[in-house]
Amino acid sequence: MKRIHIVGVSPRTGTTLMAEAMKTCYKIDCYTSHEDRLFSRASGQPDIFLTKSPKDIMIVGPSLKVDPDLYVICMLRDPRDIICSKHKKDPDRYWASLRYWKLYSKQVLKLEAHPRFILVRYEDFVSDPDHIQQKLSSSIPFLEEITTFSNYHNEAAVSSSSTKALSGVRPIKPTSVGRWRNHKARIAGQIELHGNISNDLIQFGYEQDNQWLEELQGVEPDLSPSHFPEYMTTSKKAFSKFGKYLEAGRRAIEQRIGRRIRITHPKKWV
Repeated sequence: MKRIHIVGVSPRTGTTLMAEAMKTCYKIDCYTSHEDRLFSRASGQPDIFLTKSPKDIMIVGPSLKVDPDLYVICMLRDPRDIICSKHKKDPDRYWASLRYWKLYSKQVLKLEAHPRFILVRYEDFVSDPDHIQQKLSSSIPFLEEITTFSNYHNEAAVSSSSTKALSGVRPIKPTSVGRWRNHKARIAGQIELHGNISNDLIQFGYEQDNQWLEELQGVEPDLSPSHFPEYMTTSKKAFSKFGKYLEAGRRAIEQRIGRRIRITHPKKWV
């Protein structure tokens, strides 16, 4: 069984849209309704199992080393647009803080050279979806195309949970790129809480220098809380650090015995 797992550099990076596009536009015989961790296993014996969980960028590294059937798609997005994004589950608050980017983006630099770690820039995905589809088809050789990403909205059957995250099914377009300029108080507040991101923006190609900070001059910082806590608990930090080895060990055993080991409640591992 081949496994494709979609992760991101934060919540609100387009992982849901990518998962829905993948299951709609490729021949994939097993996928979960919205979000499942890397620890989950498919029932039965499907050919391809598709899952997604943004935070699993923290744990996929060791598993990529020991499981040749695992492919990881990582969604990268401008952190300024990430922290200004909202979700229908809590429309009155911004969804995620800058601390996710600060933590998760470091893993991209560690993993981007791995041949089964496919980095997809959200801005490229929504601007030219068919080009990104060609990249995925080249990087994941067993994929069989059904239709194009640009035709996704005409063929998609999206779950209710994914519909909330996506705010409906529509063509893949770059309408949300650069929205941070309408939320400068949020940007200023998150920088005050979590530190500057200019070096990150330059490193990942979103800015050439730090002149963009001039747009925040005179802006009163918005320090209101996000939907998710601004900081991670000690237990979650520990699991992010050590849980990846538990999963890699299980995958190593699976490779040796020739079958997958299912656990009853994978979400209780976190």
